[in-house]
Amino acid sequence: MKVTIESFVCFVSLYVSLVSSAAIELPTFTIPSYTIPSYTIPSYTIPSYTIPSYTIPSYTIPSYTIPSYTIPSYTIPSYSIPSYSIPSYSIPSYTIPSFTTLTFSYETSIPIPSIPFTVSSFNTTQDNKPLIHATPPEGWMNDPNGLWYDSKDELYHMYYQYNPNDTVWALPIVWGHKTSKNLTIWDDAGIAMAPTDTITGFYSGSVVVDYNNTSGFFNSSTDPRQRAVAIYTYNTPEAEVQCVAYSLDGGYSFIQYESNPVLSNNSTQFRDPKVIWHEESQKWIMTVAKTQEYKVAIYSSSDLKDWTLESEVEKVGVLGYQYECPGLAKISLPDVVLESGSNNKTIPNSSSSKDAWVLFISINPGAPQGGSYVEYFIGDFNGTVFTPFSRETQALDDGKDYYAFQTFFNSPDNSTLGVAWASNWQYGQYVPTYPWRSSMSLVRNLTLEYFQANPESKILKLKSQPVIDYDCFTSNSDVIKFSNLSSLSTLDSIYSFSNSSEGILEFNLTWSVNSSSYDNHDFADLSLKLRGGLNPFEYLRLGYLANVNSFFIDRGHSTNNWVNENPFYTNKLSVNLQPFDYVNDEISTYKVYGIIDRNIMELYFNDGFQVSTNTFFFGDYNYISSVELSVGKDGVFDIQEFSVRQLHLK
Repeated sequence: MKVTIESFVCFVSLYVSLVSSAAIELPTFTIPSYTIPSYTIPSYTIPSYTIPSYTIPSYTIPSYTIPSYTIPSYTIPSYSIPSYSIPSYSIPSYTIPSFTTLTFSYETSIPIPSIPFTVSSFNTTQDNKPLIHATPPEGWMNDPNGLWYDSKDELYHMYYQYNPNDTVWALPIVWGHKTSKNLTIWDDAGIAMAPTDTITGFYSGSVVVDYNNTSGFFNSSTDPRQRAVAIYTYNTPEAEVQCVAYSLDGGYSFIQYESNPVLSNNSTQFRDPKVIWHEESQKWIMTVAKTQEYKVAIYSSSDLKDWTLESEVEKVGVLGYQYECPGLAKISLPDVVLESGSNNKTIPNSSSSKDAWVLFISINPGAPQGGSYVEYFIGDFNGTVFTPFSRETQALDDGKDYYAFQTFFNSPDNSTLGVAWASNWQYGQYVPTYPWRSSMSLVRNLTLEYFQANPESKILKLKSQPVIDYDCFTSNSDVIKFSNLSSLSTLDSIYSFSNSSEGILEFNLTWSVNSSSYDNHDFADLSLKLRGGLNPFEYLRLGYLANVNSFFIDRGHSTNNWVNENPFYTNKLSVNLQPFDYVNDEISTYKVYGIIDRNIMELYFNDGFQVSTNTFFFGDYNYISSVELSVGKDGVFDIQEFSVRQLHLK
């Protein structure tokens, strides 16, 4: 019988159950033993195996000779450009006066393709550097500093914030130096003074002539007319303090005062001292910026060493992020004043006060046009306190590139001459020029006059005139001049100069507008296009739109990608332009003078009551060589004068 494990277990379980219930004694049961038989695994020897040898046969690569090939010569056939005769055209009422070496031509207008013209590189040489605007020899330039006139040598000095080691602002900042006999051509004079380490900077400041040796720095060996003393900000990681240095060689080098600093207020935002001599109080007066408190502090001193706080001008005008580069200037008042109770009628100035004081303040960032700009306030200064006549702000320049304005000390004939940095902190460190960056504006002569702001009000404003010595130029500069043009169709006329352009061009345009000749459906514009000679697809577009009384500036037509891609380099700008004269209720007159120096343009509107300074960037050597004049609607404009002239340096 086959007994399975399962049946055996079942039997035992049943048996135990019966025994437990019946108390039956279980018999002894012995499980028989069982021995597992042994088993020996037989041995096995793996037979040996020899891998047969194999020799790789040799193989020789056959040689191959490349056959020679001679490129056949090809002669480009000659091609003669067919002559083209421009049909006769009678120019209505164009009077062209005779000028030496006048070049004048009409050309057919060519439509500009939508595909931009490209060149291999832009402004990588010195060839687009302005010629009559001060520039660094190389490296970085910003604020003008220490402007003064040496009456002994009849020489103007300009110092400036300078980094000779790179084309961006970086410490250590030194004082670069330039000189000029005529305020038009500037000669490099090296570095005037510099810190002795790489973590500090000699920041902006001014220079005075200490004729009477009030400082005690000089002896009789230094001509009184050349006793130059610099007052500047010394910037360290811990603070900004005011220091002085003096020159024994006419301003080419400076000796630091051993007891510097002469003025400190334990602040890192305390800079840009501008010092003048106040004749009435017989004291030196310093204006210095407490930049982020929006204060201009006024100090006085008898010796340029010990300074006393007199007063502060606080929170006037546009505040922006901070105040910088303040300055006071005394300027003669006009011979007329506003009649009491009138906003429009002027009468002879019978007041004993023949002068006013102007306070300049630079703002960055936060300008109305974006970034940097200069505002000013007209008022009175009694030697201790400046009191503005009114608190509204006025812009010294309406353009995008005008900052850190400063006046010259000791200008001849007591004129108010000044200059500014022609750039903007929004993009100045990135403009496409190399190995130099930035320039100064032209020097300007400032006067105070009343301006007809609108038909009912006159206001006292600064009037700016560029200082240009025309003796620096040859007498055979190309000139084109017209007058009494009453009708022009769009792109009807192109005025081209010779190919000898050096990049300096000036123009005068006077026009009147008849407001009854257009309505709001019309685009009544007067437009100028100033094109490059090498690449005419690069051009400036300027003009006036009668519908909105504004002059527009378009500097975006460049093949340089930077011009179109930088978000802060504003391509299109405008100036709210008031008439120069009101002929009657319908006709008003406007004027603009423009000077272009390679990559910078200055526009002076209505004899300089408004100015706009702007840089622009074309390709290398692409100097402006032609001008187009057009209008959007006939009958609106009367061109009373339009003249264009290229200037060639001797």
